[in-house]
Amino acid sequence: MEPSRTGSSPSVPLPRRGAFLRGILPFFRFFVARKLLGTSGPLLGSFKITYRCNLRCEGCPFHRRGNEPGGHMDRETAIRSLDRLREMGTLIVVFEGGEPLLWRDGSFTFNDLVLYARRRFPRVAVTTNGTFPLDVPVHVLWISLDGLGDVQDALRSGSFERIRRNLDRANHDKILVHMTLNSRNWREAAPLAEWVKANGKIRGMTVQLFYPYGQGEAPLALAPRERRLALESVIELKRKGYPILNSAGRLRAMIDNAWTCHDDLLVNVDPDGTITRGCYVKGRGTVDCRNCGFTPVAEACGASDLEGGSLLAGWRLFVGP
Repeated sequence: MEPSRTGSSPSVPLPRRGAFLRGILPFFRFFVARKLLGTSGPLLGSFKITYRCNLRCEGCPFHRRGNEPGGHMDRETAIRSLDRLREMGTLIVVFEGGEPLLWRDGSFTFNDLVLYARRRFPRVAVTTNGTFPLDVPVHVLWISLDGLGDVQDALRSGSFERIRRNLDRANHDKILVHMTLNSRNWREAAPLAEWVKANGKIRGMTVQLFYPYGQGEAPLALAPRERRLALESVIELKRKGYPILNSAGRLRAMIDNAWTCHDDLLVNVDPDGTITRGCYVKGRGTVDCRNCGFTPVAEACGASDLEGGSLLAGWRLFVGP
């Protein structure tokens, strides 16, 4: 069932100079305070508003929990959780699922919740499966796309044509594609990057690596050799000018996970309202740092260490036009 919408199509305008400066200032203050004053507030909030989903993707452990008690957040819990993240000093909130665009509580829709969040956080984003209209008033809209045509359809419930149609109709200024590299699709990064580059509605592409939660999802983890080849191929695509927005340095560091994790940068909200500081996997599966594939975390940690590539990636993803 398609969720209802409120108001007209809420595309996000490109920021003027003043808006840009207001956008970057909280991040500047955050990193200065972290380095000079030793503060340890969270930078990035992963906000799983629901486990419910209209798809049954092979690599996802979360849709299997959609009917569990606490698998879908109500409005009161959502508002309270956002207020708590703001009190903690969180700067970026990324709504996730399940499928977040399915969420509503009575007449209060997901778009209403996004507008509430935008009044409280410098940047608000969503990761969606792309099968619903993309008229969402977030700053950044990620579509999970793991390949083209049959590859996407096999991994993500026959969704490619629906995503393509919604992209054709989209009126949002910052749509990105997010690809999860796994043992069955990592060779498809190049064709997908070519398609993204040619698509006038998409601003760029990010990648991460499949993480084995071991909760019923398909066994899609990359073997060590595949992991190296996959990441090296993405680095080469970036070198050739394809719109890969991950930094080359962090992609290279993830080959052997040779990077320092500052998990105090992270805070996670689950559909039952539980708020957890630290690793994205805490409370969601078994933490195994050797198999970490969460490039957004690696970039956040690189930015915290003032690595130029990660700072530039963060600017391109969340602050710049």
